[in-house]
Amino acid sequence: MRILRTLCDFILPPRCVVCEASTSGTSDPWVCMGCWTTVEFVRPPVCAQCGAPFAAPVEGIGSTTHRCGKCLLSPPSYERARAVGLYEGTLREVIHAMKYRPVSGLVRPLADLLSGQFAVHWGGRMPDALVPVPLHRLRLRQREFDQALDLANVLGQEVGVPVWGETLIRHAHTRSQIGLSATERRRNIRGAFRLQPEGSCRGRSLLLIDDVYTTGATAQECARVLRRAGAARVDVYTVARVG
Repeated sequence: MRILRTLCDFILPPRCVVCEASTSGTSDPWVCMGCWTTVEFVRPPVCAQCGAPFAAPVEGIGSTTHRCGKCLLSPPSYERARAVGLYEGTLREVIHAMKYRPVSGLVRPLADLLSGQFAVHWGGRMPDALVPVPLHRLRLRQREFDQALDLANVLGQEVGVPVWGETLIRHAHTRSQIGLSATERRRNIRGAFRLQPEGSCRGRSLLLIDDVYTTGATAQECARVLRRAGAARVDVYTVARVG
């Protein structure tokens, strides 16, 4: 394999999917170290529930207990949501390349980001299982790649938590969420998921896995279905989040 890779690198030198710099001879053929160092990580203080970063530290606000206005006015159906980084710059380009080009080799470095902060967010309350946010079968046929499932599988191996890849299914083929407002996203995704087999998550603590948290509409709908089926707790963990 090493000889084959050397030959392939000679014929088609690998380049960074972000800046197109040569990555020949490096441990990561897809993203150069220079680009990885520019990833914007989510830093506290953040909303204790949805994980949204506060604009600036505010006196009297603790990152472990304070909830943002949106969560206070309309509490999410999940307990907590956390993301590794902000969906901008390098992280946005890498996730986009993984999903739409698609570059499956990017799954492991992105899953490594998830595992790197796993103990920080979930070490005190380990989930019983990881549940990837599923794609509809038609979308999977078009893309030939289920990024949430692949991320969950690698993360599960690294942290020792089982992956329930077929517990939650997307039975309704909804239109893309891209370009929709928060209200339109909630309306579009409502009723799109169901459990299979029914009742298999009763009493369990589950961690939803996805690539990006945008408005939280998809995560909330998945959590709502799991909680109605008897899950004791549902949390959300993504590689990136918008804002």
